[in-house]
Amino acid sequence: MANILVLDDEKGMREFLEIMLTNEGYSVSLAATEEKAVELVKKNLYDLVISDLRLKEGSGIDFLKKLKDISPSTYFIIITAYATLDTAIEAIKLGAFDYILKPFKIDMLRKQISSALERKSLIEENLYLRDRINKQKVPRDIIFNDEKIESIYNTAIKAAQSESTILLTGESGTGKEMFARLIHNKSFRSDGPFVVFNCGALSENLLESELFGHIAGSFTGANKNKDGLFVVAEGGSIFLDEIAETTNNFQVKLLRAIQEKEIKPVGSNSFKKVDVRIIAASNKNLEKQVEKGNFRKDLYYRLNVIPIHIPPLRERKNDIPRLAKHFLDYYSNGQKKIVDEAMQILIQHDYPGNVRELENIMERVSVLSRGKEITPEDLKFMGSDFDMEVQKSTSSEIKTLKEIEKEHIKKVLKLCNGNKSKTARKLEVSRRFIYKKINEYNINLEDING
Repeated sequence: MANILVLDDEKGMREFLEIMLTNEGYSVSLAATEEKAVELVKKNLYDLVISDLRLKEGSGIDFLKKLKDISPSTYFIIITAYATLDTAIEAIKLGAFDYILKPFKIDMLRKQISSALERKSLIEENLYLRDRINKQKVPRDIIFNDEKIESIYNTAIKAAQSESTILLTGESGTGKEMFARLIHNKSFRSDGPFVVFNCGALSENLLESELFGHIAGSFTGANKNKDGLFVVAEGGSIFLDEIAETTNNFQVKLLRAIQEKEIKPVGSNSFKKVDVRIIAASNKNLEKQVEKGNFRKDLYYRLNVIPIHIPPLRERKNDIPRLAKHFLDYYSNGQKKIVDEAMQILIQHDYPGNVRELENIMERVSVLSRGKEITPEDLKFMGSDFDMEVQKSTSSEIKTLKEIEKEHIKKVLKLCNGNKSKTARKLEVSRRFIYKKINEYNINLEDING
């Protein structure tokens, strides 16, 4: 819901605009003087101002100049019965969105208001998305072979169709943000913005300002009004990572945002309605944090409507070969391959940093390796743990990649009751490939079905 301020010294016009805008679903404030309008803008965040040009006390042009200093992101429409080309040009140069002559048609005003708010929303979303794109390291695809992740993936797709809050849990680096992005992209909000924020990165005061916004003068350095990320995410989803790092005081305000769908900017006296889906994440056990008194029980229950736990990479080693090849292909621009012996070493590693650690390893080895093939020798540069695994790789106990592939195909065939078409779909390969491997590895389907 957009907040609109109407500045007009004619009571009848103020009341008319209030009725019209309220019926359109907007939140409306009224001011009869420039002084009152400045006072309101300093205390509240407005998406749009509709102002008369000539006022008994002050003028619309003077207020526009002050508005751009106090709240530069607020859009401005001037309405007047005293139009001149010079004042119109001056208003547009100062940043007014449009200039409407009295008497005006209601449909025309509706259209201009809608256009101004759409433009504002689009610009804010583009600025945010541009920043997110610049920060992205690798294309955010969810890549998996493991049945655990397949089940989680399907749960996430189902959860995306609801409006319920979702709590993603798992160790750092397991891919919680990727699953949050998947949920957003598969939801009814996919056309809206997807905003990512790490709650552990800022102090309580800055955290509240960043998420809920602030009013000019509310604290040292707050020289202008600023919309928070909840406003930026309007109509979309906001992903709150490391939610366990927030304070009890902030948790109370977040609970209100979830229950009442409204936020209160720092320094403001009024609440602002927001339409945002919340997806939260934590690498800590929130239930235990509740028991310790570090996290509010009521907020935990509000967030934990649909819980999704993402297991660490060491518990889903079937994903390692496919992930490793994906990262290596990306960082080497498809110029390098990994030999079976090196892949075996990667599979044996426990990855305390999970998928993020594997990604970093493949990026580093793609840069440091001299040849077009990644060998066990190339992995020696990754530290003592990998040195030990390189030495172990010569052991006869280590299975080859073909042996692992054979066992995995047999496992999925058994899961699918010997159905080769279903097996091919599960493994994301062709049916012809499954037939080929069954013959190559002499897999006995009678043993599978038995």
